[in-house]
Amino acid sequence: MTPNAILAGAVLGRLAGLGVGEFVVCAGARNVPLVSSLLSRCQDLDLRVWHHFDERAAAFFALGLAKRSNSPVAVFTTSGTAAAELLPAAIEAFYSGIPLILVTADRPASFRGSGAPQAIEQAGIFGPYAMALDLETAEDLAPLADWTRDAPLHLNVCFDEPRAEDRHASWEFESRSLSLKGASTLVEDALSKTATEVAATFCQDRAGLLVLLGEIPTTWRADVEAFLVSLGAPVWAEATSGLRESPALASLLRYGEPALPQKVLRLGGVPSLRLWRDLEANANIPVLSVCRRPFSGLARSSQLIVARDFPHLVLPTQQGRIADPTLFDRAAFARFPRSEPALVHALSREIPSHALVYLGNSLPIREWNSFAVVDPPHPHAFSSRGANGIDGQVATFLGLSEGETESWGIFGDLTALYDLNAPALFETLTPAKRRIVVINNGGGRIFSRLPSMAGMAPAEKQVTENRHRLRFEAWAAMWGMEYRLWHAGEAFPADLPDTVLIEAVPDEAETEAFWKWGK
Repeated sequence: MTPNAILAGAVLGRLAGLGVGEFVVCAGARNVPLVSSLLSRCQDLDLRVWHHFDERAAAFFALGLAKRSNSPVAVFTTSGTAAAELLPAAIEAFYSGIPLILVTADRPASFRGSGAPQAIEQAGIFGPYAMALDLETAEDLAPLADWTRDAPLHLNVCFDEPRAEDRHASWEFESRSLSLKGASTLVEDALSKTATEVAATFCQDRAGLLVLLGEIPTTWRADVEAFLVSLGAPVWAEATSGLRESPALASLLRYGEPALPQKVLRLGGVPSLRLWRDLEANANIPVLSVCRRPFSGLARSSQLIVARDFPHLVLPTQQGRIADPTLFDRAAFARFPRSEPALVHALSREIPSHALVYLGNSLPIREWNSFAVVDPPHPHAFSSRGANGIDGQVATFLGLSEGETESWGIFGDLTALYDLNAPALFETLTPAKRRIVVINNGGGRIFSRLPSMAGMAPAEKQVTENRHRLRFEAWAAMWGMEYRLWHAGEAFPADLPDTVLIEAVPDEAETEAFWKWGK
């Protein structure tokens, strides 16, 4: 075999041995040895191959697939700026702990620094966001044994000019055990007696304690729920925690934006509510985080316990700590039925409990957390909160939706505009009910709610909110989606087709009145 074919075969064999069963391909001239060899063997090895013309959307789709399965998924690109398009998804995967594998074809190392066509500095291009291997021979794959799977992996594969004989590399599964280097110390510390004692001491005095639940791993949820029942402190739960509608926690759950507490226990991922950001300016409020990723989520002093499994916390029994729950203001929905919060509340009533719900950044997830109904519950909620970016959200949703019978993706208008080509993936997805909801409020209205931007003049808001008058019917037609227009306060569209875009339009005046009412 040619050197290109040997290297391509070694890479594909190791990927299959890592358990990669799904590949998202962006084909180009430089990655022909990889792509053609993969396509020639994918059926007999029972591998699923997806494709997309845009590397950024492909990477976010792969991220959604990996988030759904918690298994490694690889995305292939050719050389040059195509490789750079993977950076946003790599950042999200790094902070979310998703096993995304980035395989970029490259020109030989001798071209680096030359300015030759398609020759950029690809080695280590993703910086701290991926473990990087620069591959010129099969022997360069040896450090792959150190990959922990809780952050992205970048394989930069250097090929000579591809030729026809490179197209059919010989490769088989090559399975090797993986160590957990770099994470084992944190895991051992988190499960040690010292760590559990720190957590128990922090929670022992429950006066003024507020628990914030971010995204909770499914394997943690039963233990977290039992712990919170014994703790008896008020709980604010992100929709992605899976516990926002827990019957066992009904008397403890809080909705909307809570007031600053005396101390905060955060479990799971970094939450999206405003209070978390306010903690930066209130360093006197003690914060303890218990999570899987080694990020405190704060740029100030706090305590952090990193654990693969939820620590076994034993607390002394206390009585009389359970308070009456604070529900969202139903009177405001009745008073302002065409407002955006009322729209989100009404939408949540229409989505069945069995459906997957994906909440795109940034206003939809905050409004869902505050205003979505608790009956019916929606325990299968997801979002991308690692880096809080709004790009790639539709593609990520489509990856998560694969294999589900019914999925709803809820996005802001700017978020949808960032990802207009993602629906090209529809033709390769397994048929199912997929509903894309775009809340079109004419721009990034969340920015007007920020203290730093309050009171801006209309001309300034035109810039800061990226205001527009666009509608999304043509977008639906472009990709063959049925279209429904739904104005807040009107009856929800009936008889929805399986694949549909619902453009949900709130009333701007009522939305502003909703936020001002009761203040």
